[in-house]
Amino acid sequence: MTNGAVRLPGIVLRAAFCLACMLVLAGCGGNGKAPSNLRLQADTDSTVKVIWSVPIDATPSKYLVFFRPAGETIYSLVAETTANLWVHDPKGATGWYRVEAEYGSETRAASTTAGTVPVWTDTVALSELNASGSSGFGWDRHTGRGRTYSMTDVRNAGVVDFYLTDFKPAGLNQQPYSFASANMGPGDPGNVVPTDTWRVSAFTDSQPGENVLLPAFAPTAYFNYTDILNTPCSFGCFTADGHYALVKVVAADVENHRVLLETWYQLLPGLRLTRH
Repeated sequence: MTNGAVRLPGIVLRAAFCLACMLVLAGCGGNGKAPSNLRLQADTDSTVKVIWSVPIDATPSKYLVFFRPAGETIYSLVAETTANLWVHDPKGATGWYRVEAEYGSETRAASTTAGTVPVWTDTVALSELNASGSSGFGWDRHTGRGRTYSMTDVRNAGVVDFYLTDFKPAGLNQQPYSFASANMGPGDPGNVVPTDTWRVSAFTDSQPGENVLLPAFAPTAYFNYTDILNTPCSFGCFTADGHYALVKVVAADVENHRVLLETWYQLLPGLRLTRH
């Protein structure tokens, strides 16, 4: 023995070697775990907070955040971070998010993606308040799908967001028709809506297109009713519980006193993105 060197038993050396190998493999992704519980929140009314849970018993060198806009097929890298969240400005677009954990030269992707693409409801017919057919429309808060309801049934007070009216007494059915907040129903001159606590919503004036960025909610931009002056046309809608939606009038069926409409409902509260 020279220079104070110490000879270690072989078993200790082998253990140290194995530990070193494990660390190298972990750094290269061999034992890397994927992020989980990927979810989204509105950071502002036009930016998205992407959040995920960190891997258990593994520490990635960083996370990669990807975004695929609606209508496209390819995810693009939008952020690299060591935190477990990222705020993304999609510039008015909606789409899908994917997050990966990076370990050296390898990555592990979260098993799910999360998206902001609004829920589409295909064309439905909405009748004027005093015409034959359903005049109320509401969105399911869990699925985002919309459907029509009768405004004469008080049991629908908690599910109708707006209705179609000409604000005239029964029998006149004059244009222009208007979309009105459901809570205006009991006072409507059509005089068929029972008094109850109906939902409250607000509408913009007609928008320049169906894929524009909706205005932020403000009393000067959203009103308790809006007139349908031409077709096709599109309106922004804001519900009392904070959801934005786009309502498109495809056509007006004057003979049957109704309009045909499509909607796109944003499931993420507070986010005014409805591009599709």
